[in-house]
Amino acid sequence: MRHIATIILSLIVGGTFLFSGFVKSVDPVGTSIFVEKYLATYSLEMLMPWALAIAVVLGAVELLLGLLLVAGAYRKQTALCTALFLFVFTIITLLSATVLPIGDCGCFGDAVKLTPWETFVKNLVLLPMAVVLWLLCRKQTANRYSIDVLIVAVLLSFGVNGVALRFLPLVDFLPYKEGVDLRAEVQRVRDAEDNAVRSVLCFENIATGERVEYPADATDCWTDENLEYVDAYTVHDEIDEMTFDDFRVYDADGVESTMSLLAREGSVVWLCVGDADALRGSRLRAVQDVVRNTPSAQIVVITSDDMTKVSSLLDTPCYAIDAMTLRSFMRASVGVVVITDGVIDYKRDIRDYGVF
Repeated sequence: MRHIATIILSLIVGGTFLFSGFVKSVDPVGTSIFVEKYLATYSLEMLMPWALAIAVVLGAVELLLGLLLVAGAYRKQTALCTALFLFVFTIITLLSATVLPIGDCGCFGDAVKLTPWETFVKNLVLLPMAVVLWLLCRKQTANRYSIDVLIVAVLLSFGVNGVALRFLPLVDFLPYKEGVDLRAEVQRVRDAEDNAVRSVLCFENIATGERVEYPADATDCWTDENLEYVDAYTVHDEIDEMTFDDFRVYDADGVESTMSLLAREGSVVWLCVGDADALRGSRLRAVQDVVRNTPSAQIVVITSDDMTKVSSLLDTPCYAIDAMTLRSFMRASVGVVVITDGVIDYKRDIRDYGVF
């Protein structure tokens, strides 16, 4: 029974850490966004430059602990580290759910959205399991394969982060993944916004005093002797799904050009520049080659940085986009997204454009 309990607890706790660490490690840039949110909430802005490094270490450690628990290597030491890890983050999530509200906690990255309360309950369930697992394994000694498992786990944990940073996330959990019809999705949100704004007429029933709303183009309400006109106003209905609402692109004059750009037919190359300072060396040469060899009607340059600087470096007009939206659209500091008839069918770091 002791052996069975050890295996079951190792699989539950280790599996959770394995999944949590994996979704963080396959997208360290996305994880760093959650880290930045925590640092800002806890007034630790001085650590902002280290947000990405913290995200890499956090994801790698969770993935490493999960791999070791599932594989049964150094189970005593791993269970203790896991329990300590859960203890610290149980306190953090409790604070985030009460005195320092933070919204989505990022426990499972962008793969699964959990509130701080949900994460707190999860940690509250896993923490006793980790403690019991440690108590069950206190007298265990490492087997002769443990060091091999540890080496492989360390290499794999940090390797997943390294691959994601050099290229793009191995798994894209964001809305702007390949295969998404961006034109249709953005248009759907715009239509919902237009339909959410209604002009209405307010009348009062003379007999009952009840107030009733009618569409602005209604005519019967004016001829009904039982109704008395009160007022006319605009109603803004709530929209349930606003995932693509933030995807808004503006030209140099501040005029939104999103739909006109997405309306272009054929394959359009969107060059995404999140950091103008990254436009140097191989990146700058690669971008200049794309601009030089692509017809102007089939290329769009968007940036969340200095538009003037980007335009001068590339000798082409560019469009502005919100920094957070661009980080969701393209994780690389300089990347390429090919949109064919409104559908995203290709995403790469600029250094890999045309290679894969």
